[in-house]
Amino acid sequence: METGYLLDEEFGDRLLISINADKSELSSNIRAARAILHSFDEVYIRINSHTYAFGHKNPEYTICNELGDRKGVMSERGVTAGFKSAKKQGCKIVVIDLDEHVLTLNSFELSKYISRRKADFTSNMITDCYIVFCGMSVRVNAKYQTRKEIEHQIETLRP
Repeated sequence: METGYLLDEEFGDRLLISINADKSELSSNIRAARAILHSFDEVYIRINSHTYAFGHKNPEYTICNELGDRKGVMSERGVTAGFKSAKKQGCKIVVIDLDEHVLTLNSFELSKYISRRKADFTSNMITDCYIVFCGMSVRVNAKYQTRKEIEHQIETLRP
């Protein structure tokens, strides 16, 4: 079914967009991907083709050859469901997109919920978590970072 990719006008071949990508989430997926690429020069992202299989939601991204999914959480509490859903989809990377619904950054609460997913990181089910806020991104990993270190990292997103 995959027939090709478009190069992003801003990031070129660092952001490839499937011509069969999910149109209903495309603008949000491009916005979050650009935030990640703006913050990390070494990262490259592909927005995947949409799967039309009934009851099957495919991962939106391939980030540096690993499957990833964007989770537009409504609040910090959405992190738990986002991680569980991403794991069911076979993702190694979770993108927590705060720009979709969250207006204020609560780094303490967010770091708490991410730290509670430590087992996902230590088991290598999840290898990275990107957090997107105000068009910027940070990468955190509870396998290597304490809750306080994650909180400090998230604080850098504050405008």
